[in-house]
Amino acid sequence: MNTKGTVALVSGFWGQNIGNAFFNIGGKKILEEIFGNYKIEFIQDQPGYRTFNDQSKGNPKNDVGLLKYLKTDFIVLQGPMLTINFRKLWEETFKELTKRGTKIILLGAAMFKHTDEEKKANREFLKLYKPFILSTRDPQTYEAFKDICEFTYNGLDSAFFVPDAYKPFELVTERPYITLNFDRWAEPNIFTSRNREDIPEKADKSFEYKGISWGLKHSRLQKFFSDLGKWQAYFGHELDFRNLPTEIEGYKIIRPEHRFNPHITRKIYRHKNAVASDEPFTYFTVYANTQLTLADRVHACVATLAYGKPAMLFTPSPRSRLFDRFECLSEIKNKPVQLDARVLEKEKADQIKFLKEAISTI
Repeated sequence: MNTKGTVALVSGFWGQNIGNAFFNIGGKKILEEIFGNYKIEFIQDQPGYRTFNDQSKGNPKNDVGLLKYLKTDFIVLQGPMLTINFRKLWEETFKELTKRGTKIILLGAAMFKHTDEEKKANREFLKLYKPFILSTRDPQTYEAFKDICEFTYNGLDSAFFVPDAYKPFELVTERPYITLNFDRWAEPNIFTSRNREDIPEKADKSFEYKGISWGLKHSRLQKFFSDLGKWQAYFGHELDFRNLPTEIEGYKIIRPEHRFNPHITRKIYRHKNAVASDEPFTYFTVYANTQLTLADRVHACVATLAYGKPAMLFTPSPRSRLFDRFECLSEIKNKPVQLDARVLEKEKADQIKFLKEAISTI
């Protein structure tokens, strides 16, 4: 089959945050649906996104700037790229690509911190390099940029499309399992009881799940370091000498780690029943087979929900606003929630329809 054109899907940094791979892979499935016989391929993201890099300084000064040399009809960016430093990382590339007629698509786009400064900086930048399509992943980003280009859509995070791209293996564990995934904040101590009154009042979070009362309390020591910052949180993990359980209420516990690289082995394998990988498909299998996910990682919850399982989120990060797209997920920080498959399929179908119609105007 002759290809009609080419689409470069910006991706990468999977090892330092495997959640990036979740929306990269879901995004590729979206593009395959809407672009027909175009050739669609991954290409590495800007090097300035590496962990602990000062993005205000842009990309490394000796970087060749490979992306600006691409010969492609479309370039697609995904995720919470609309940071205060987005322009620093992308202006040179956008300038060169648009000179050659490349169209920019922002898919599952979002602000990073959702500040007025971010909104102002990115509105100014996107007016200079108007995207052909801007499909957001949360209502707040949509409202901030809905007038920027002709084709703007209040869409979904692309990771919700992962089940359409990957069918996971079955897992046959000794007993059903739950997943506990905590990165910035250490895994909380968990108390359970058949009697709600037995849960300590000092618990940070409490909820009911399948007739059991659960109470969760964060370690004061680890919380202290986590509140200080990211690298301090990793130091706090070094001091986590608790002997955490391998099962609870008849469920086996599996502990995925989303940050494989830098490979901080003492953090990844600090507690029993850990799993880590530098590719995403292992995680899809883990989340698709779980009975429940408790996590401070947004995309651990997205993947779990997309595969039809319940999840609860433990993070103050504004990037969690992607769950605001679904009314039924409004309580995700207070208790386990589940996503109605019919609601999800309709939202996905509506987004595909909009994107196809936009592409058909070319």
